[in-house]
Amino acid sequence: MIMKIAGAVLSIFIAMTVMSGPALALTFREPAKGSAERAALMDTLRPAVEAEMRGPVEFVVTTIRVTPNWAFVQVEPQRPGGGVIDPEETGFAGESDMMDGLTIYGLMGFQAGRWNMIDHMVGPTDVGYALWQQRYGVPAALLGLE
Repeated sequence: MIMKIAGAVLSIFIAMTVMSGPALALTFREPAKGSAERAALMDTLRPAVEAEMRGPVEFVVTTIRVTPNWAFVQVEPQRPGGGVIDPEETGFAGESDMMDGLTIYGLMGFQAGRWNMIDHMVGPTDVGYALWQQRYGVPAALLGLE
């Protein structure tokens, strides 16, 4: 009887460890301000955003989570020097009333020795980036969806 109980407890423990192992093992880093890696991530995101914002941008980073293969960022765009971007002077003119500001969410992957843009979205009114977990196989915890 004791052996059966011990076996059952051990089986539950192993199952819980296997199921939670990858989530617990995922650790992030936040590249320091001014670091080459942080600059590389922002430079990967910048061309797409500058095209949409119709001009140069700087980013105020709200969230940045990096693993060896993935990076997820949440940033606020601004004009160089801190200037406010008017949504009606961007590629979103006429649509800005259906957006939740200009907050940008970006997903990058590290491959061939550099960061590459995977996807991004501007001003979603819901958690649209939640789809990235299924679409690209990115860990939920990286997206803050654990």
